[in-house]
Amino acid sequence: MAFVSRIVTSGFRVYWRATRSFTLAAEACLIDGEDRVALVQSATGRGWQLPRSEVHKDEALDDALQRFLVADYRIRLASRPELFWMYEESQAERHGMTGLYVVRHWRQDAAPAAGLSFFGLDALPPGLPSQDAARIRQAAEGRAPFEVC
Repeated sequence: MAFVSRIVTSGFRVYWRATRSFTLAAEACLIDGEDRVALVQSATGRGWQLPRSEVHKDEALDDALQRFLVADYRIRLASRPELFWMYEESQAERHGMTGLYVVRHWRQDAAPAAGLSFFGLDALPPGLPSQDAARIRQAAEGRAPFEVC
């Protein structure tokens, strides 16, 4: 009976992995010269969030970040972005990993893009989820999440 149970469990595991998508995303903690962080309105109406993009097939994480920032916000990085942390997302709408980059050296090719707003660390907007606010403060201050506990 244990053998049959293992086969059934393995079958369900394969089915679950085949029918659920797994995403990989790049997220930018974009900091300006006044130590303000860039946030955008969430497309899902969930409030504010860091600028982020899903990684395309055969694309490196930092390449996805650079592609996204140029295409959506006309932002070019002056140096290689710093991967601060990888964290797991397990929400109803997506399941995957997100690479959080700290970007301090950048320039904008044109006038500021619509939808991109800058906030001081002490004045983050009320629509920002608390776990995102904590992640932003940790990244901006250079403290790894395990150092906060």
